[in-house]
Amino acid sequence: MVEARGVAITVRVKYVFGLRQRDSEGDQAVELPSTTTVFELLRKLGLSGLELLTAVNGASVADGTLLEDGDEVLLVPAIQGGVDA
Repeated sequence: MVEARGVAITVRVKYVFGLRQRDSEGDQAVELPSTTTVFELLRKLGLSGLELLTAVNGASVADGTLLEDGDEVLLVPAIQGGVDA
């Protein structure tokens, strides 16, 4: 259990649309200190917020958002490209 900065929380991380998956179901439980932000979670997972849209419990959030026990974090690759004008 993680206790470095207080009470531990557990969040469910879901990877979608071809984003690398850590288990066969495309999601995983991650244990974190209670003061963990979305940015810190992404860093722990080796991912960059510049390449992802992050939603917590169905709502798009900023990197500085604090996570809470039981949150569901959805990671979606950012759409890039388009037509040159």
